[in-house]
Amino acid sequence: MSGFFRGTSTDQVKCVNADQKLVKKLEKEGRFPTHFSKKVDMSKVSMEVLRPWITRRVTELLGFEDDIVVEFCITQLEEKTEKGVDPKLLQVNLTGFMERKAAPFCSELWSHLLSAQESPVGVPKEFIEQKKDELRQKREEAERVQEELKRRKRDLEEAQRGGGSDHDRRR
Repeated sequence: MSGFFRGTSTDQVKCVNADQKLVKKLEKEGRFPTHFSKKVDMSKVSMEVLRPWITRRVTELLGFEDDIVVEFCITQLEEKTEKGVDPKLLQVNLTGFMERKAAPFCSELWSHLLSAQESPVGVPKEFIEQKKDELRQKREEAERVQEELKRRKRDLEEAQRGGGSDHDRRR
């Protein structure tokens, strides 16, 4: 009985590294975007900013809010490994939850991560531009409201002083 080991070896188990095999197969078929070849240093990325985007985007793609998929994705990104985050493996892992929508989601996510690592504050350039546009729109709206208030105040003062404005005469 010497030399006999109980159990099975990894050669006998078909599902060992199944994800890696699938990634290699999909790579050969050209199913991954070219920007997946670029590495991301997650220590340079602000996850506080990316987390709401991930939640919103997953909800948009699935049509309902799914905390499990969101947390799974974030955990995959925050997991500390010696090789870093593998976008191809992330896409394969998310395909079980998101089906065909995993590929466009992972492509967008990876683009944002690449942009964020280049930013000194760890925020994707697109997010900064969106925020600038949002602030500009709010400022313009505030200016319009101020102008409207000034106009109404003038109309009210004229009405009190001179016996009414055109607005009062129309009534």
